[in-house]
Amino acid sequence: MPRLISLSQAARMVGVKRSELQNRIQSGELRTFEGAILLSDLLHAYPHAEAEDSSMLDRVGEIMEQAVSKVIRPDHEFPDITACTNRIQALNRELAKARSESRRYRELLENLKLKLQDLDSEDLERDAAFNQLRGWLHEAVQALRAASGEGEDILTREEFPRFMAAKVRVLPSGHEYYIEGANSILEAGLSSGLALNYGCNTGTCGLCKAKVVSGRLKKFCLHDYSLTETEKALGYFLACCNTAASDLVIEAAEAVSTHDIPLQEIEIRVKKIERPDTGTFILRTKTPRTRRLRFLAGQYVSLKLDHLPARDFSIASCPCDDKTLDFHIPTLAGQDISAYLAGTLKVNETLTIRGPRGEFTLDENSTRALVFLACNTGFAPVKSLIEHALSLNTAQQVYLYWIITDDNTPYLGNRCRSWQDALENFHYHPIELASGRLVEDVLPDIIAAVGEVADCDYYVCLPGALLETTEAFLLESGVPSNQLRMEPVRKNASP
Repeated sequence: MPRLISLSQAARMVGVKRSELQNRIQSGELRTFEGAILLSDLLHAYPHAEAEDSSMLDRVGEIMEQAVSKVIRPDHEFPDITACTNRIQALNRELAKARSESRRYRELLENLKLKLQDLDSEDLERDAAFNQLRGWLHEAVQALRAASGEGEDILTREEFPRFMAAKVRVLPSGHEYYIEGANSILEAGLSSGLALNYGCNTGTCGLCKAKVVSGRLKKFCLHDYSLTETEKALGYFLACCNTAASDLVIEAAEAVSTHDIPLQEIEIRVKKIERPDTGTFILRTKTPRTRRLRFLAGQYVSLKLDHLPARDFSIASCPCDDKTLDFHIPTLAGQDISAYLAGTLKVNETLTIRGPRGEFTLDENSTRALVFLACNTGFAPVKSLIEHALSLNTAQQVYLYWIITDDNTPYLGNRCRSWQDALENFHYHPIELASGRLVEDVLPDIIAAVGEVADCDYYVCLPGALLETTEAFLLESGVPSNQLRMEPVRKNASP
């Protein structure tokens, strides 16, 4: 179903004025439907919105679709069921073929990048390097063509298209989630906010091994990890290489606390470096395809940049997207890291992270209202927690108070406003401190605004010097100690 969005919401999402969108509408670049515009047109006109806000836009679309009332039509207006079924099956086959080709070409491009880097490091003569690259590319293309008929997408093997999502129940936790389309059992679980056990996500390590209690699986890709005949007979499978052919009940390991997450050390690649304001860098990185970082929302890692000392930074992205790790790094006057990020670090360079650590994590068993309080780049772990909370969809109300001090801005304010526009239970309040005003001065107003303090869980990320005074104030105001989590803004050298 086409996704429509109001002009004001569209302007906030892409960070422009309504007048600019109106000019594009008049010029024919954007189409309007009763005062609203198509999300697809908006993403075409502003492609950066898809890269930065894709998860948020998907959430907006999902909410819109759920909000649309069902239209009741007379029986004679419905199309022929057999014709619809045949058409859907044909479209499934076309989609499967396109997905399969896209996946193979994507892998070819990734391997080509690695090959170019290897040739560059070998310091070969130009002709020798060119000949070697040409030979490698010829073999890679031949292998790609040979594989064009293998490993078809699951949709091409389904006898009948799946019209309804399959429900998965995980034991012993009792968590439930749904699988739509051809997503793997692991991917769907992670996207739903579950901390399922896994490692490579490609069928190599076997850490996502689970057991079927009831229901039917559909294996959609081969894997290198070998299950024993005994394990197969008992119903064990790899969650990353199977999807659900019916509703499922499975036994699978989940992380219930930070103690269940192992300390990991992996190399990541720089995907993008942004400077949304003079006080902040946003470093977006990509994990290896065969090794993702397992972490809980709100945790931090030690980040090693070239020759500089390792520094601790909170992860700003959600565990549901384990392929991308974002870091919000404050500009620190006189420190080498700021100069390194501003002029030395380049896209595709390799960095090393070690972690995760930290206890600033979400109480997933609580259904109380959530109050998030962040200052400047303290928004990083709070953003991770909020996105995780939204994926769980358990909190009744979510409040975000983002305090901004001198020389800083709410650098992702558009995203926060988009959450507020899309979600009825999300409330965003940016607070810019005037000169001479302190963080302590705004705390009474925040406590008064959220209502009964005992009905809320509080997550606070402030500069270290403010943590003790803020914690003391909240406890004196009646916040139960077990409903209060405190975290310093991470920016210091790793111990």
